[in-house]
Amino acid sequence: MKLGRFEIDVISGGKYKLDGGAMFGVIPKPLWEKSNPADERNRIELETNCLLIDSGDKKILVDTGSGTKYSAKEKDIFSFEDRSVLLHSLKEKGLGPADIEIVILSHLHFDHAGGGSIEVDGKVVPTFPKATYLIQKGEWDDGISNYGVMKYSDRKEN
Repeated sequence: MKLGRFEIDVISGGKYKLDGGAMFGVIPKPLWEKSNPADERNRIELETNCLLIDSGDKKILVDTGSGTKYSAKEKDIFSFEDRSVLLHSLKEKGLGPADIEIVILSHLHFDHAGGGSIEVDGKVVPTFPKATYLIQKGEWDDGISNYGVMKYSDRKEN
């Protein structure tokens, strides 16, 4: 999509599976299962879509997908891929991590912020080393407050 001088592409940050009941809450399963069929573990497939924005002089990424910093157990539970889908998506556009200058995180849930950092030699570092990372102050405060209900969604390493 083109919006003024901005070119905007939707790119994949990866797929994962989450419990359908957790996603749809009070909506009864018969109302969502036809469009979102659950597997034998009641998980539905979800995809993290990120925005790649080219302003003409800067490459901007909105959200970073799930990333790769998960244990074998977490990979089994969420059916995460073993590779960085986001970096593959960027490579398909002819870009690498050093080409991204701004990362905007809508919020800090793992499926939006997980790809913003990677583990290198046991240390978590920014995936996009030259980028300035931006997030709303309220989302930052929520993310670092360690609310019991959000302990898994807002992970410290992200």
